[in-house]
Amino acid sequence: MRIRRARQVIETKPKNFYILTDDSQLLKFLKRLRTECTLQRKKWAGKWDDLGVKSLIAWDYESTGVDSFIDLTIGVSCWLPLLDEGYYLPYGHIDGVNEVNGMKIPAELQHRKDAKQLTRSKVIEALKPYMEAETEGKSFHMGSARFDLNITKNDGYTIRGAVFDTHDAMYILNEHESSYGLKPLVQKYGKFFGIEGDVFTFEDLFSNSSPAPFNIELVGIYAIKDVLYGWKLTEWQIEMMQKTDNLWKCYSTVDSKLPETDAFLFQTGFEIDLNKMKQLEEKFEAELEQAKKDLIDSFNIDDSWLYKMNMSIQGDKIQDWMKKQKAKVKKLKERIEKQKQIIKECEEQGKTNLKKYKTAQQALQKAKQELSQVEEIKPQNCPFYFHEFVLTNNRHIQYLIYEHLNIVDITPKYKPGKEKAVSKDVLEAYFEDYPELEPLRKVSELEKLLGTYVKKIPKALDPDGKLRARFDSCGTATGRYSSYAYRARDVAVLDDIKKL
Repeated sequence: MRIRRARQVIETKPKNFYILTDDSQLLKFLKRLRTECTLQRKKWAGKWDDLGVKSLIAWDYESTGVDSFIDLTIGVSCWLPLLDEGYYLPYGHIDGVNEVNGMKIPAELQHRKDAKQLTRSKVIEALKPYMEAETEGKSFHMGSARFDLNITKNDGYTIRGAVFDTHDAMYILNEHESSYGLKPLVQKYGKFFGIEGDVFTFEDLFSNSSPAPFNIELVGIYAIKDVLYGWKLTEWQIEMMQKTDNLWKCYSTVDSKLPETDAFLFQTGFEIDLNKMKQLEEKFEAELEQAKKDLIDSFNIDDSWLYKMNMSIQGDKIQDWMKKQKAKVKKLKERIEKQKQIIKECEEQGKTNLKKYKTAQQALQKAKQELSQVEEIKPQNCPFYFHEFVLTNNRHIQYLIYEHLNIVDITPKYKPGKEKAVSKDVLEAYFEDYPELEPLRKVSELEKLLGTYVKKIPKALDPDGKLRARFDSCGTATGRYSSYAYRARDVAVLDDIKKL
């Protein structure tokens, strides 16, 4: 099926799809690229002013993998809308690979050693001036990874004018899509911009592996289709945003600036003063230790207090354990009496040479030993019993707040249908309204500073010693930035420190 589909793709290659394999073709390509940009300035004069560029073209890079720092680009595709032409420039395909991700690559679909492709350095040299031109707009389908912008840094240039991301634009138009991948979006909305029927991508046939080992002609056709889809989606999204409230103003003013900003933040990273972090760890650890002692003293948490807490939060469990222990002791005592009786009868009958006698003696010793190991049956000896107040145990915090201090439960205001919550939002509300919780607040703040920042950051550094996070403007329902890898936060963290 895959081979048949691949053959069909190659046989039905559109006439306006150009796959360049000789360096002599680069000059002609650059002329066509320049012609497209010139035509847009004339025919679409002012069309892209809101984005701060004079032209807009859809681009997409193919690569050896998905690591922004060690992988390399192997080809690039673009769609020139006014000229109605698509191009793929391959320069890093490899031969000799016949299997990827456990999938065999048929010989006719592999890149052959004698197959021509462009020279990497010449392609980079040819594209660099355009890619670094802020006036020439580029559209990508990236999302928070900003992959195309990051990986091209490894080629020695920084893409400027990356003012449109069809992934993020779709999120602004509809934050409830089941998928924001290019193919699902085109499959769903393609009928509105002239693309109907099945939409196939390279991944559909050859998994999510790098296209590097595959036939250049085949990869090139798919790559050009991707930028064609990307361009059609770009046009349609812009049209929709311009028709809908102030979405276009929002995107053109703010979101269009985010791709390059995100890539800059990720590439640059944060320098961390490890000596200062160590000093803060020692300082906060000492303060936390004292704060915990103060908390214990403030609430008079002693053995009696702990007993009440245990019986409140797990009294049934403790009582059940005690009941089972008593039953166990009773059975052991019955076994002991039974074996004693057997031994006595054997001795009275002069049958101490029997196996029955020796077995009874062994059973008696075993039962006595087991009985001696049974501790006094009281709640404090239950293996589930808490002998100290544990701040990371939600049930302990619940007991302190709702039973010991009898604070009115406001959980339903924050979590309808729930009760006695000790989540961050509920606790912060209590800290504001109940001064008696100050000892708990201080411990909570110190633990957050240590666990979220001071101890975590030094362990999250990249090999170059920097801290990095991927920022995602589409990562939250509220529209604010989220981040992953290390979950970065804004300077508001300084307020947490100042409170202490």
